[in-house]
Amino acid sequence: MVRTLFAMLAVFGALLVPASARAQFGGPPAGPLGVTAQSANVTIRLLSEAKAVAPGETFYVAIKQTIRPKWHTYWRNPGDTGEATRIDWTLPEGTTAGNILWPTPSAIRVGPLVNYGFSDQAVLPVAITVPANAVAGSVFSMRAAVQWLECEEVCIPAEGTVVLDLPVSAAGEPDIDAGKTISAAISASPQPHNGTATVSERATAQSAKPSGNLVVSIADPALARAKSAYFFPYSQSLIDHAGAQALRVGPKGLTLALPRTQSAKPLTDTPVEGVLRVTLPSGEKAFLVSATPGAILDGTNDQGVSAASGGLTLPLALAFALLGGLILNLMPCVFPVLSIKALSLAKAAHGDRRDARRDGLLFMAGVLVSFLALAGLLIALKAAGNEIGWGFQLQSPLVVIGLALLMFLVGLNLLGAFELGGSLQNIGSGLASKSGPVGAFFTGVLAVVVASPCTAPFMGGALGFAATQPPIAALSVFAALGLGFALPFTALAFAPGLLKALPKPGPWMDVFKQALAFPMFATAIWLVWVASEQIGAMGALVALGSMLAAGLVIWVFRVTKASEPLKRRGLRALVLTVMIGALAAGVSAVQGAEEPSRDQAKTASATPSAIPSEPWSPARVQALQAEGKPVFVDFTAAWCVTCKVNETVVMSQAAVQKAFADTGTVFLVADWTSRDATIARELAAHGRAGVPLYLVYPRSGGEPVVLPQVLTPDRVIEALAHAAKG
Repeated sequence: MVRTLFAMLAVFGALLVPASARAQFGGPPAGPLGVTAQSANVTIRLLSEAKAVAPGETFYVAIKQTIRPKWHTYWRNPGDTGEATRIDWTLPEGTTAGNILWPTPSAIRVGPLVNYGFSDQAVLPVAITVPANAVAGSVFSMRAAVQWLECEEVCIPAEGTVVLDLPVSAAGEPDIDAGKTISAAISASPQPHNGTATVSERATAQSAKPSGNLVVSIADPALARAKSAYFFPYSQSLIDHAGAQALRVGPKGLTLALPRTQSAKPLTDTPVEGVLRVTLPSGEKAFLVSATPGAILDGTNDQGVSAASGGLTLPLALAFALLGGLILNLMPCVFPVLSIKALSLAKAAHGDRRDARRDGLLFMAGVLVSFLALAGLLIALKAAGNEIGWGFQLQSPLVVIGLALLMFLVGLNLLGAFELGGSLQNIGSGLASKSGPVGAFFTGVLAVVVASPCTAPFMGGALGFAATQPPIAALSVFAALGLGFALPFTALAFAPGLLKALPKPGPWMDVFKQALAFPMFATAIWLVWVASEQIGAMGALVALGSMLAAGLVIWVFRVTKASEPLKRRGLRALVLTVMIGALAAGVSAVQGAEEPSRDQAKTASATPSAIPSEPWSPARVQALQAEGKPVFVDFTAAWCVTCKVNETVVMSQAAVQKAFADTGTVFLVADWTSRDATIARELAAHGRAGVPLYLVYPRSGGEPVVLPQVLTPDRVIEALAHAAKG
């Protein structure tokens, strides 16, 4: 809906441009290189590779567009919005003019839309055939009426007419300078591809559309080393231009999954035509592709590469996920839960080794089941059309408040405030703190719940890759992540020597167990703060009220333990009824407060106040670059512990803050605490499924530098200095 509205506004804005904003024409013909016509933002010139033409000769002319910085014109398929450049020729009788030989376009993102077009300049060659009966000594006159749409944040229709008179001679005469420009344009244009190209219709997890994806297959072993690829279709209604195109390579060639539009018709015998741009080790190449309906190229399922994931293959993504899972154990967000596991290992260290091994395997099982369940939910939600990413569960205030209550209950249980009876042993917060098989398994579950919003080094690329892959490959990456996360404790359970080194059970364990309650309470406090960031004071009120209600229930159950059965059951039922009613009221209040507060959440700065910040948007980035200012974008969230560590340890340092001031870098904050489809798409465009993400845009324009997820002051200062130099 947003994209449709955006497109309508763009077109409507173009129609409202007054005639005075249209092209201003140049003067009389200025010689064989042609004359110019000029609008406010584009200058056109008619070039000819011939100074004189011969009867029956075919030669090339070209319309050269010189485009003002930050503005663009459009390709034959303009993408989501826009209009292709059009040339209407007036030529001598009997002359034929070919079609425009279009250069390879670029994908230009404007808000939620993606357009196809040209920046800086575009040379549009056209073949002209002189009539065989042309008379030597006469004048060959060409007149080109050119219409184009020039756009930045607004679009302006423009038009201009250029003319060129060439003498007709028996032999003709080349124009060296213009010929070089035209020849270079022809050489750089997409070339026909000799390999077999097919297109198939397939529903995948990357598409929520009923018709699924179009999978274009190119059989060419030379393309097996492709690092990235992008397909520009000739048809404007075929694919979702803003959607990710998932590349997979194999020894026989490559396949490219293209997300379809809702209005796209089923495949017919008509070929799917367009331009394929491929990045190879030797450089970038472009091919003309005509794909006929056929089978998907086999041999591309063993290794995959995502255009949005920086060229990761599946084996490399699995390795990164395993390593990222190992490092995830060192992140502060999982310390409270893992300390519970450490306590259970200490208890089992001097007992039956079989119990220790069993608990280690069950802990791993709990981790793997939870990671795979979370991945399955993520895949299902994305397939349903939701723009979400890693850590999406903490974008719901209800989930955050529920986790805060869970941590609070775990802490009370560790302090001995209550013990769960046998009938309740398979539910609730006490499962993780119990000993034995149940406790081992649910400690793994709880660890994943708490750790899932965190990201560690190497995780970002792996998760970004998984987000663009079919379900099997995506689940494999998540399984590798879970394996790495669970491996240290499972390996410890199978290491008798290390277990014996742990202290023997004794009174100290009760003291240690009680001490572990306080990290749980600290986690609960943090989650309450996250809820307040999402929906304001209502989030904190509902969370604290839920804790009060839970505490009341625990107290009533304890003080009525010795009461008469009838009286005990009555009081407990009354308290539970009141608590359920209070919780229902809290849920209703949260749901009512969630939606209006999202815009407010976006404007809240999650960065140290010493660095002035603004809310992020793609348009704001473009505007700042147009002003010649470097830009630092911080993709963060209140629930992202790694983000907070970077802010506290790095961004708060005086040297970093001075670097921002000295370089004039504008600090933009993309706050993903609550769901935001635009932020999710931007993360995916940079191969990330979650935060943090740090982008540094140079003052002269162009693509940003992506900083590591774990920042250092020197790395930030260096990036700011380079961005300021342009």
